[in-house]
Amino acid sequence: MLLKAKHKKNISFFFKSLLISMQNFLKQFKPKKYKAYNKYVIVSAVYNVEKYLDDFFKSIINQRLDFKSNIYLICVDDGSTDNSANIIKKYQKKYPKNITYLYKENGGQASSRNLGLKYLKENDLNIFWVTFTDPDDFLDRDYFYEVDSFLKKQNNIAMVATNIIFYRE
Repeated sequence: MLLKAKHKKNISFFFKSLLISMQNFLKQFKPKKYKAYNKYVIVSAVYNVEKYLDDFFKSIINQRLDFKSNIYLICVDDGSTDNSANIIKKYQKKYPKNITYLYKENGGQASSRNLGLKYLKENDLNIFWVTFTDPDDFLDRDYFYEVDSFLKKQNNIAMVATNIIFYRE
């Protein structure tokens, strides 16, 4: 049985309306962004990881902890020869107050992390908590929320260690 053009439009309209209604309904269950007790810096050594960078950035930007207010990311490109720099710059353009891109000649992960720490110190960003996350890793949506909740309850703490879960590609 063939549908007339008029009925096809109605069916299309029906499904679009249904989809919009469902999206609006589901928004109420999405966890709210959380304003943090602390601010955090991620120093990330980047070397030829273009295939992971979008997932890496999404896992940080979509944190339950409000990214724009509480998380600062320093990406140190350790002489990548792939498209890593362009991908980082794309996100940096979108979040200029939260993402810094630094380039250096290849020298290894430790020298990249040290350059990130040096940048942090020289620019007096006044952020106490620093973590190192590699761009081929991704963070659980509640990672910084859980860390921040823990730190809020502690009076005298200098370091936090968290669980790591390994996945095979």
